[in-house]
Amino acid sequence: MSGVNPASPFENLENLSFDAVCAARRGAGLVAVFDFDGTLVKIARDPESVRATPKVGQGIETLARRADTTVGVVSGRPLDHLLHMVDAPDVWLFGLHGWEHRAPGGPVVRGWPPSALDVGIEQRALLRRRLGPSQGERIEDKGPIVAVHTRAANPERRAFVEKVVHEVRLPGLALIVGRRVLELRPVDAPTKGHAVRTIAESRPNAPILYVGDDTTDEDAFAVLGEHDFAVLVDDEHAHAERPRDAVKHARYAVSGTDDVARLVRILGIEASCPV
Repeated sequence: MSGVNPASPFENLENLSFDAVCAARRGAGLVAVFDFDGTLVKIARDPESVRATPKVGQGIETLARRADTTVGVVSGRPLDHLLHMVDAPDVWLFGLHGWEHRAPGGPVVRGWPPSALDVGIEQRALLRRRLGPSQGERIEDKGPIVAVHTRAANPERRAFVEKVVHEVRLPGLALIVGRRVLELRPVDAPTKGHAVRTIAESRPNAPILYVGDDTTDEDAFAVLGEHDFAVLVDDEHAHAERPRDAVKHARYAVSGTDDVARLVRILGIEASCPV
């Protein structure tokens, strides 16, 4: 079983040993948290075209039903999108990097103030005026967060869009540059690190496995301890698209979403990874 061979350009990252994760779980259980796009599902040219296969929800739901494992999915997508694509009632789901969530069996909880929505509306209007007709980029309405996707734009247009985003960014908004996306969010907004800590509170003292592929996952990697598993999904496409030095706290690597699916499957099957 062991692990994977990611051929990662990050020389300081170790190949993730699945055996080591299973062994760690036998003590105090495991908190297993996954990013969505680029981790559980492949990155798509248009985020709205992504369709999670039933196997994604089934795999993490099977894992969550184990008595020794608490499972979460933390995404930059709105929670409503995540609920539609991930049919897993026993899994913690966090949207907008942690600003809204649904605990297993619980209601949807949203934490932003109304003023944050007003800022988001103003920021999107400024961007549309300055950018003019789309040339491949797409401005996504995520309530208090504004995302500008540039995957379908050519390199020259991407550079222009990034310049405009820098110029019209409103005070109080932080700019996060990810894989072909520019995101503006309030500087005091929750992060994936906050989400991971919330999930981990439900299973104190258990090691944490966090798997992600992009800039915002660094917030989660940064809150993990030396006995946890900070795992970067790092195939050649992710490495080419992710900004340089965006990830500094990952310790392990897997080579793509297929390896993540294999990890979920092994952790969920008792014969492969027994209690």
